[in-house]
Amino acid sequence: MEKLWETKYDVMVIDPVLPCGELVAELLGIPFVNTIRLSMGNTVERYCGHLPFLPSYVPVSMGGLTDRMTFLERVKNVMLTLFFDFVLQQYDFQFWDQFYGEALGRPTTLGESMGKAEIWLIRTYCDFEFPRPYLPNFEFVGGLHCKPAKPLPKVGL
Repeated sequence: MEKLWETKYDVMVIDPVLPCGELVAELLGIPFVNTIRLSMGNTVERYCGHLPFLPSYVPVSMGGLTDRMTFLERVKNVMLTLFFDFVLQQYDFQFWDQFYGEALGRPTTLGESMGKAEIWLIRTYCDFEFPRPYLPNFEFVGGLHCKPAKPLPKVGL
């Protein structure tokens, strides 16, 4: 931590799927930016980024559904949403909430710490996503994480 403190970084760019980056940023007292493609069931975006989510209209990520759902598919989507919420709340968030509270010396949660991100960079194009509401601090930056394409080799005839 001393070496990080001495470098005097201006901002941290972190992936919120792997916790602790925002904890380090908070301990160093610097702002941070989250960069994410998606999380399982969109739980990180919903709970930490406060992204509105309507399971009757927006398909949950990794659920295999489209935005044109039948009634039974909508029920399945709601059940998947509840499943992801239960699993992550019970087995993941509780551990991190306790860890963050101990590290910061005050009661806090993982979602509260991640929610302090200045901006969320979504690593895809909005054209590839299903229509859904996004907050002003969520920006699509598709291609940011990709390397430039190499030219095709010349093939002799």
